[in-house]
Amino acid sequence: LESLTKEIVDAEKAKQAKKLEKLRVAKEKAEARKVKISQLSPKSLPPLKHQAEIFQLRSELKPLQELENSAKGRLLSLKETQSLARKEEILVEIANLQEKSRGWFEDDDVFQARIAASRAAWEAHDKSTKKVTKKPTVTTGGSSSRKTNAWNTTSVTKPRGAPVSNSTTKSKPKANGGGVFAAMMMDSDSD
Repeated sequence: LESLTKEIVDAEKAKQAKKLEKLRVAKEKAEARKVKISQLSPKSLPPLKHQAEIFQLRSELKPLQELENSAKGRLLSLKETQSLARKEEILVEIANLQEKSRGWFEDDDVFQARIAASRAAWEAHDKSTKKVTKKPTVTTGGSSSRKTNAWNTTSVTKPRGAPVSNSTTKSKPKANGGGVFAAMMMDSDSD
C-alpha cells in the first residue's frame, strides 16, 4: 500500500491520468484484500494422534509431581520412592507417544506448536476436573464432630472361665530362650 501511495503521488506530479487511474484501482483492490484477510481466522492445528493416552499418563503423573513437591528435602519412604521411580517412566512414555504422533513431513515448528496446544488442552482439562472435584463439605453439627484418635486399637479378650483351645496341628517346638540366635539355629538345615 505504501508503494502504491508513492506511485500515485508521483503520477499526479507527472500528470499521467491513465497510470493514475490504474494505480487507484490497484490500491482499492489491495485495501479490500487487506480487510478480507484480517477477517479470516486461522484453522486450528490438528490434535496429536495419541492425545488420549498422553492425557491418561499426565493424570497418573500429577499425584507423583505433588508427592515430589511435598517432599522438600525430607527422606521419602520406600513406597514413595518406588512410586517416584514411575515418574521417569511416565515422562519417557509421554515423549514416545508425542514422537509417534508426529506427521511424516511435519516441520519442527509446527510439531512444537501442536505439542504446546496439547499441553494447553491438558491444562484446561485439568482445571475443569479440579472445579468438578472440589465441592464444599457441609457439616450438620451435633456430636458427629467428635475427634477420634487414629491410633486407638481394640483388643478381643476372652471371658474368664472360657476353655483354652488346643490346636490339633503339630507346631514347631518352641525355643526356650536365646532370642534371634536360637530361632536361627532352629531353622537351620545343618545338624
